[in-house]
Amino acid sequence: MATIRKRGSSYHAQVRKIGFPAITKSFKNLRLAEQWARNTESDLERHFLVTLPTSITVSDVLERFKQEVMPQHKGARQERYKVHTIQRLIPPLRLSILSTAHIREYRDLRLKAVAPSTVSRELAVLRRAINYGIKEWGINLQQNPVSMVSLPKIGRGRDRRLEAGEEEKLLSVSDELKRIIIIALETGMRRGEILNIKKSHIDFVRQTLLIPLTKTDTPRTIPLSSRAIESLRGQLRGSQNVIPIEETTLFSYKPDSVTRAFIRLCKRQGLKNLRFHDLRHEATSRFFEKGLNPVEVATITGHKDTRMLMRYTHLRAEDLVKRLG
Repeated sequence: MATIRKRGSSYHAQVRKIGFPAITKSFKNLRLAEQWARNTESDLERHFLVTLPTSITVSDVLERFKQEVMPQHKGARQERYKVHTIQRLIPPLRLSILSTAHIREYRDLRLKAVAPSTVSRELAVLRRAINYGIKEWGINLQQNPVSMVSLPKIGRGRDRRLEAGEEEKLLSVSDELKRIIIIALETGMRRGEILNIKKSHIDFVRQTLLIPLTKTDTPRTIPLSSRAIESLRGQLRGSQNVIPIEETTLFSYKPDSVTRAFIRLCKRQGLKNLRFHDLRHEATSRFFEKGLNPVEVATITGHKDTRMLMRYTHLRAEDLVKRLG
């Protein structure tokens, strides 16, 4: 990346690229500085491609992936955290000598500290970074060693459903958090989707809600139950003096503050092993119990993969008995 600053009567140009020391030079006019910066960046890029993977480390590739590719991802914050973990724990190896043995060692070390799903996600980031380097940066590797290592087996996932009386305990809280919980149970929306609701997204006549920003980058419009409509109207009434414009989000909570408030609520009410995201599981299961088919449920929840949808769905046998007759 090149930066040009004017200092007195001259222009100071600097070019930086991961894996190389910074290069600087001064010029009498801006045109010469810009031309030199472009040529130097081009030379470094060619050198980067020629020298990979013999002189570039695994950490260098991860760092470049973090700076150039990750900002385009919705989960960039979580991915950056995974990159920092890998850079901290994996040996400072040149990419040319990274082997399946190194990956297996990293995998087995992490499995002693975190869940298999966490290890799988970390290795997935490392695999994507190297694959991207091979395809886009000219890294000359015959194969990606991460792809040749077995990922840890992941369990079926959480199957936490609300038990009798637990919903009432959750709704013992007042006002805004209560409305957020009701909307989660009635719609199956993700935490971030709920917190991004704006008045302009709600169609009270058709009883629908537009969700323009989703995890899958596919906007969707969902039906609203009378209970969800009531909660949204209540939030509008409660916030009308604070939120005067249509394009301001309805709820004042931030994602992390919802999570913390939910944890405090569960602790206060004696609800164990319950997370906010479990409300999405609960809502999805309830849709099926009401008789909706998988396509109808996916239209509401936004799941694109039926297998993932089924992981989120845990029907109670005793509830199915009623439908069998």
